[in-house]
Amino acid sequence: MGISTRLDHGRNGKIRTMTIILPIKLTNGNTGRGNAWYMSAAFRDKVEKKFRTLGLARSPFAMPVSITVTRILGKGERLWDSSSILRGNYKEIEDALVAIGWFVDDSPKHIVWTNGRQDDTRRDKGPAVELEILPYYKD
Repeated sequence: MGISTRLDHGRNGKIRTMTIILPIKLTNGNTGRGNAWYMSAAFRDKVEKKFRTLGLARSPFAMPVSITVTRILGKGERLWDSSSILRGNYKEIEDALVAIGWFVDDSPKHIVWTNGRQDDTRRDKGPAVELEILPYYKD
């Protein structure tokens, strides 16, 4: 599976949203983490290497952002409870994106909020993770 990226521009020509589909299976963390931090670190390293191989390294966003994470289900996968969407391996995916330069870091100063959802209508593209990244403007 390749990488699908879409940039939507506003009237001023600036990027309004960036949407990318990553060939990573989102897990819900039901196997538990316990004190096995090395397993999550190994997964983060594996994802970072994959992202670098795919040429996804970039400069950080110049402003705070909000992120909508969509779990695109693959064949035979079932929807999870809504509270399970971000509790699994998304943290390691986000950390890998920080490591390859997408964000300065994952603090609220740079990633203001993250929302999780699921999509079972695009199974032909799954399992995958879609990220919709929007500039965050205070009201």
